[in-house]
Amino acid sequence: MKKRNRVAFFNIFSTVLLNGISILTGPLFSRLLGDSGYGALKIYNIWVSILTVVFTLQTQATLVNARVEFPEEEQKRYQSAAMGLSVLTFSVCAGFVLIFLSPISRILALDKALVCLMLIQAFGTFCVNFLHIKNVYEYRAGWNMLLSLTVSLIPLVLAVVLVLRLPMSIRYYGRVVANAASYGLLGIPICIWILLRGKTFYRKDYWKFCVYLAIPAVFHNLTDLILGQSDQLMLQHMLDLATVGHYSSALTLSNFLFVLFTALNNTWCPFFFDEFKRGQREAVLGKTRNFLEVFTVLSCGFILLAPEVYHVYVPQPYWRATKLIPLFVAGYYLNFLCTFPVNFEYYHKKPKVTAGVTIASSLVNVVLNYLFILKIGMAGAAVATLISHGVQLALHYCYCRRLLGKKDYPFPVKLWIAYAAVFCAVTALVFLTPNLWLLRWAVGGLFGIFELLRIRKRRVLI
Repeated sequence: MKKRNRVAFFNIFSTVLLNGISILTGPLFSRLLGDSGYGALKIYNIWVSILTVVFTLQTQATLVNARVEFPEEEQKRYQSAAMGLSVLTFSVCAGFVLIFLSPISRILALDKALVCLMLIQAFGTFCVNFLHIKNVYEYRAGWNMLLSLTVSLIPLVLAVVLVLRLPMSIRYYGRVVANAASYGLLGIPICIWILLRGKTFYRKDYWKFCVYLAIPAVFHNLTDLILGQSDQLMLQHMLDLATVGHYSSALTLSNFLFVLFTALNNTWCPFFFDEFKRGQREAVLGKTRNFLEVFTVLSCGFILLAPEVYHVYVPQPYWRATKLIPLFVAGYYLNFLCTFPVNFEYYHKKPKVTAGVTIASSLVNVVLNYLFILKIGMAGAAVATLISHGVQLALHYCYCRRLLGKKDYPFPVKLWIAYAAVFCAVTALVFLTPNLWLLRWAVGGLFGIFELLRIRKRRVLI
């Protein structure tokens, strides 16, 4: 139990560092870059995320299935072959971009230099994430902690130095160069180490297994990005960069909850796959209830305290986006509930279904974004995303419950409905008491004390 708690703590903390550094530094860069510069940086980061997903095939997503499919002595070779596949696909795609650099630069409305930096950062980000996921599923929490500290602190220090040396109109270039250089210098040695360690660039059965799972995962991750980021791209084209900056600042703060979810999910998933494989359904359900309880309490506490925290987090011009935070948090909570059917689908090797549901939800999101932004501005984008996450949850649940069989699916609605009801009640309280901050903070404190006592009683986080 001590080992499990130690692994959980370090995996959660390292994931928060790796994915949450942009949130922690939001107050600094929102002030240094200005609202338009901050919006431009967010648009650049969205395109980096898209290239990272598409150009690398996201083969790290198959590592968990490989641990189930192949014996332990083949894991290094499989990881090397998966990395080799990503190197090949990235090289082809990057070559295409460089050949058609000028038209692509015009389409993206980004300088050629920024497009080249995007390629460097995208590959480096993939390599860092590959090693991070590998360490998670091998329970190497200490190494993940070291990796996260390195990849968080180096770009931050370098970015501050560069940003302060540039004029306000192009200060965001400093942050871009710092990220691209840091991820590139870290990612390339990681790639070489994985390849040399496994000594397998190509093996037919590994690549066949990897492609079968990875290609649907690309569509799933890409459309998931569209679901989460198309609102900012559409706000850029339908309104302006300043609005993107305001919207993104509230989304960035809210994204801290998603980072916590990712950290908890990375900790919960290895136990789920291992115990479900051994038929230990009661152990799976026990950890699932803990997961539901912890994340519901975190979500409730976050949404109760967020308005006042946001006013400290960003300068006053950004405050008009305060009302969007409950909508963002509600969307992340629906996304959290999706993790149970999605992981069940991945366990049963149904990546095409996962991708299909995400594509459908993303199409709904794009259409609703267009309609709602025209009517109610940036609030419409937040409402559209919330509805789309609801559609996503309903489709995943119906597939797992109806088509895969009631007896096999271990996460029925009754398992999480009470937790969701508590979250809805707290969300309603936040909307009804916008100015009663003392009441909301007191309720948030009670939630925190309750969960700490619960964790102490069961002696395990999840």
